[in-house]
Amino acid sequence: MLRIISLLLLLAQILCSVSFLLFPFHSICQRTKSFAFHASPRNYEDESPSKSIDFALDPYSSGAENIIQNRLGLTKRQHDKLAKLSELIFDWNQNINLISRRDCTVEVVFGRHVLPSLALLSVDSPFKDGFRVVDVGTGGGFPGLPLAIACPNVDFLLVDSVGKKLNVIEEIAETLALDNVFTHHGRAEEMVDIIASKHRNAYDICVGRSVTSLPRFCFWVQDLLRQEYTDDSKGEYSKVMYIIGGEIEEEILQRTECSPSINDLLQQDGVSDKRILVFPQSEVYDIAALSGEKKKIRKRPIVPNSNVNKSSGKRKTKGAWEKKDNSAPKERGYENFRRYGY
Repeated sequence: MLRIISLLLLLAQILCSVSFLLFPFHSICQRTKSFAFHASPRNYEDESPSKSIDFALDPYSSGAENIIQNRLGLTKRQHDKLAKLSELIFDWNQNINLISRRDCTVEVVFGRHVLPSLALLSVDSPFKDGFRVVDVGTGGGFPGLPLAIACPNVDFLLVDSVGKKLNVIEEIAETLALDNVFTHHGRAEEMVDIIASKHRNAYDICVGRSVTSLPRFCFWVQDLLRQEYTDDSKGEYSKVMYIIGGEIEEEILQRTECSPSINDLLQQDGVSDKRILVFPQSEVYDIAALSGEKKKIRKRPIVPNSNVNKSSGKRKTKGAWEKKDNSAPKERGYENFRRYGY
């Protein structure tokens, strides 16, 4: 009897030891299983698609032809150039980030970027022959390039701080034979400090597309606009035309000449979700003041003093070659050398 009890006690000890060893492993498995359940893979199908794809339009479609040729009054040749522009932007965008690469197709380039740019043409015919237009923050060339195709007698200066984008723009302009497109690499607010006579109050229209906040944009461009008035004291030649989406502050809207939607301008629903704000030059200064920014006094580039050859009056460049004077004694360092004999 005692032997049986001893065997049972021994068996109980063995079972307890086995349970103790198995419990931590079981607990770890339970925690791992619980973590794996809660850390399920991300479901990408639940993400909303890009808005750009919603505005895609084949540049060669009848719908595009109706807008470009019938409503905007452009020629077939201009339409072909606009379609070619869409293809060039798409091709270049594979290597250089001109526009968003998400859902980027030729149709998206045309519908999302080219058409909204052309909507500026419908705002009271602002681009008159001989005008000078500056496109600040042009990025991939919008709205400047489409407008340059539509207005061959207007000069467009496309400004951006990213030089490689401007290099592409120049290549595209050359491919499309756009002689009225020029570029400036730098910041818009510094242009008047670099060559004031060339840029200060030199432009009839300033265009932009969702570059930054409107007060800051106006602060950047306020000194670029021409300050001449028409015979009507209420009218002004120069103005800012800004493509923007989303909600606009009431204080800003009250200062606009007009703020039509792109859908209304192109007389086509679903073309764009943006609008165009037009500000007269007199309001640009007031809007710029809302930015809270102050003008910085930038030093002009200092041209180093160069040596001047007084006899000839010509500048003597450092390190330049000079004509050899054969009449001067040669300095070899051994004129007084004497050879001693042994």
